[in-house]
Amino acid sequence: MTAEKAERGRGRDAFLAEVQRRRERHEEHVRDGDSSFWRSVGMAGTVGWSISVPAALGVLLGRWLDGRLDSAQIFTVFFLLVGVIIGCITAWRMIKEKI
Repeated sequence: MTAEKAERGRGRDAFLAEVQRRRERHEEHVRDGDSSFWRSVGMAGTVGWSISVPAALGVLLGRWLDGRLDSAQIFTVFFLLVGVIIGCITAWRMIKEKI
């Protein structure tokens, strides 16, 4: 009987150690967030879209104004730069929130 009790005690200790290990991993995940590869890929995609969409909208607005006012490509370049700046500010804020 004593060998059986010792075996159950070792099994219980191993079980408790596994539970503790999983609890620590869960607490670390809750504290640090998900740092998986796919989350990083998703963040990169989101940052890319947040820069490219305002830039594209700036180009469209600039081309429309250039066509209406019969100017060269002054407004296209200007609004492209404004769109990129707005996109970069947006991306910076998004990244800052996630970190």
